[in-house]
Amino acid sequence: MIHGKKVTGVLVAAGRSMRMGFDKLFYKIGGREILLLSMEKLMANAYLDEVVLVAGENLPQVQALLKNHRFKKPYVIVPGGQTRTDSVKAGVEAAQGAALVAIHDAARPFVTDELISRVIEAGEKVGAAAPGLPIRDTVKEAQEGFVAKTVPREKLAAVQTPQVFDREAFTQALDEVPKEAYLQMTDDCMVMERVGRPVILVEGEASNRKITTQEDLRKDMEAKSLRVGHGYDVHRLVSGRKLVLGGVEIPDTKGLLGHSDADVLCHAVMDAILGAVALGDIGVHFPATDQSFKDANSLRLLELTVDKVRQEGYVVQNLDATLLCESPKLAPHIPAMRRNLARAIGLEMDCTSIKATTEEGLGFTGRREGIAAHCVVMLQGA
Repeated sequence: MIHGKKVTGVLVAAGRSMRMGFDKLFYKIGGREILLLSMEKLMANAYLDEVVLVAGENLPQVQALLKNHRFKKPYVIVPGGQTRTDSVKAGVEAAQGAALVAIHDAARPFVTDELISRVIEAGEKVGAAAPGLPIRDTVKEAQEGFVAKTVPREKLAAVQTPQVFDREAFTQALDEVPKEAYLQMTDDCMVMERVGRPVILVEGEASNRKITTQEDLRKDMEAKSLRVGHGYDVHRLVSGRKLVLGGVEIPDTKGLLGHSDADVLCHAVMDAILGAVALGDIGVHFPATDQSFKDANSLRLLELTVDKVRQEGYVVQNLDATLLCESPKLAPHIPAMRRNLARAIGLEMDCTSIKATTEEGLGFTGRREGIAAHCVVMLQGA
């Protein structure tokens, strides 16, 4: 919401990926589907109140992908139409009660939160806005394979999404445009252009690329930076506390002491994730002086940690953790721990490793004074 106006994100995912040869939206980058990355970018923006996802023939796959994911904001999936403009129209019609719509291509998963906000702010002021980049290359108009003329590039811009519109004005413009013109419309600004309404351009971002071909995927995968983080945590064992590790309550005579539920495994994972992108440690983000974290579920804190690094443009690719614990035996509980961590982070099970070992009676863990955990994670830029 901006200045009391409801804003709906319309995520267009109804294309058939003809140039790709397969549905690119389900291709994984950093262990997460392109469609899911784009959805999460919209869900994380403070101005957006909800998301309408427009699907095409891939509707069953889209529903299956999203059903196991928890989002902080409401969303609805609607079927698209024969053309891009038909699909956009279906999404805008589903955005009931919205004053503004932010229309975004699902094939642009690298859009930043700052760009989304910047376009929404401009769209709220003017009624229609889109991000654009100046053309740096010399542009030629071609005719039958030969250069016809050079086009002055000073007035040219490569337009991106999201494109933001006053919903009422955009809906009216859609009604004014002949339906046969929909086939020629390759972006949503063209709807407003066709009826003579102004669209303001704001500065786009070179990283906000659209994935169209397999070559785009190869280049993006090569360009994405990798980060490695290490986390370590330890908690004292005391009587009168539950023993919670990886979100699993384990029967024992002692539990771990801490401000939250003292889940030492989750805390080591959180520190590793934060450390990989130099965001400090869990004490910075979830201090023991904050009563809102008293007895908090550490799996929930882990989800919040993952959200923080996603806002920095990174996703967790895999993790390897080790618990140092003399007793009780943890092996029977490790499968449940892996499931919990994989679900909280958004990882596949084969990318989530948890091991447990004793220290042969040595040190504070060997004397059952506490339990410690180490974790190493790899993050990939998204």
